[in-house]
Amino acid sequence: MKIGDIVSRKKYHQDIIFEVIDIQENICYLRGIEYRLIADSEIDDLELVQEKRVIEDVHLPQEKCLKGSVLHLDGDPSYLKMCMKKYQEYGIRAYGYYFKEEEFASKITNLLKKHNPHLLVITGHDALKKNGHKRNSQDYLHSLDFVEAIKKAREYQPDKDALVIFAGACQSYYELLVASGANFASSPSRKNIHALDPVIITTQIASTNIKEYVDLEKVIEKTSFKQLGVGGIDTRGVARNLYPR
Repeated sequence: MKIGDIVSRKKYHQDIIFEVIDIQENICYLRGIEYRLIADSEIDDLELVQEKRVIEDVHLPQEKCLKGSVLHLDGDPSYLKMCMKKYQEYGIRAYGYYFKEEEFASKITNLLKKHNPHLLVITGHDALKKNGHKRNSQDYLHSLDFVEAIKKAREYQPDKDALVIFAGACQSYYELLVASGANFASSPSRKNIHALDPVIITTQIASTNIKEYVDLEKVIEKTSFKQLGVGGIDTRGVARNLYPR
């Protein structure tokens, strides 16, 4: 076993594919290939995977309209790169930045002023700590970092239709993120989320006309665990029709 190997965990019935990012003594530290999850495992519990799983694509309608722009802050550079590629494929103007989650709140206001986006993504890594209580904010790895970033963004733009916010990562404190000002957040059932779930949500809103409210069930249905992984509030689209059509 070496750094860079693609592996799965026997204990969890090989449910998630990981990359080995560090090895210390008999413990391997892992980063999810598709899911926003950091984990560790004893070497004996790991099995090499010959090929990376193909990430399922989500095809969205490409209407003739002026789509909304996205500011995407990510706590993982590999996931950020994956997301930026997908925004480009969907014809979404997106600005992506990698920072550690605890840096988000200090960076976000200047970036909002610089890019004036229609949509904001605040994501990276998170987790409910082992034996932690899901209603205790101190028991999450980075939920409070997301909360502080949301609050800073809402100080800049309190209107939830003028700035649509997706916040959270795997197992994040969903209720607290929404209460702090996010339109969409993870994770209602403390599930892991796919690395591209924030893109799937924001791309659909960016492509929905400003006269319409997005169909929440339809939007969330395209994500990895659907309503178990992502939830949200009534939100208008941000796209504008182009004339003549």
